[in-house]
Amino acid sequence: MSKFDQVKRQIDRLDPQNLLASHAPQDEYDAESQKISARISFADSAEQIADVIAEVMQAAFGAPESPARYQETARNIRRALAYEHYGQIADLFEYGSGSDSACIEKANALILQTRTETDPEILEMMFHALYQLVTNRSCAAQLDLLPLTEDWQRFDAMSLEYLPEILAATGDPQYEPVIRQICAQYPQIGMPE
Repeated sequence: MSKFDQVKRQIDRLDPQNLLASHAPQDEYDAESQKISARISFADSAEQIADVIAEVMQAAFGAPESPARYQETARNIRRALAYEHYGQIADLFEYGSGSDSACIEKANALILQTRTETDPEILEMMFHALYQLVTNRSCAAQLDLLPLTEDWQRFDAMSLEYLPEILAATGDPQYEPVIRQICAQYPQIGMPE
């Protein structure tokens, strides 16, 4: 689904001016959705996206708008864009014809991005992509996993479901204590085989 389609879906769902509820045409917010789409990316925070939505809506309808009104919509847009982005990375890692070195470089960049990501759903998508890499290519030992292990407690259970498998795929015994700690704290995860 295109970025425009993702934005349109959320803006139409919100129907900020109650126009769609009043039987306006289904393309009522398309111009605004196009402007929003042109100004945002998956890397933007929900706050940045909410600011853009508020600016576009204020310009379009003339009434003052607060970004706070658009926080949930912005969060949904961000998650949809991230799902698309990280889904493509997971597919590349699983099915792509890219070299292992290119995938390792992309994976190490992704690992660094986990340091600043705070949305648990997006973190889960990131971990899923990394999991696809280590289960489909023999390059886990070449990843820089330190950012994932030095403060693993900051991740939620959804993200941590993947971490023991990622660490175990390296075959490096230095990760055994972290794997054991995660599995002790979250017994539902289970020890990797």
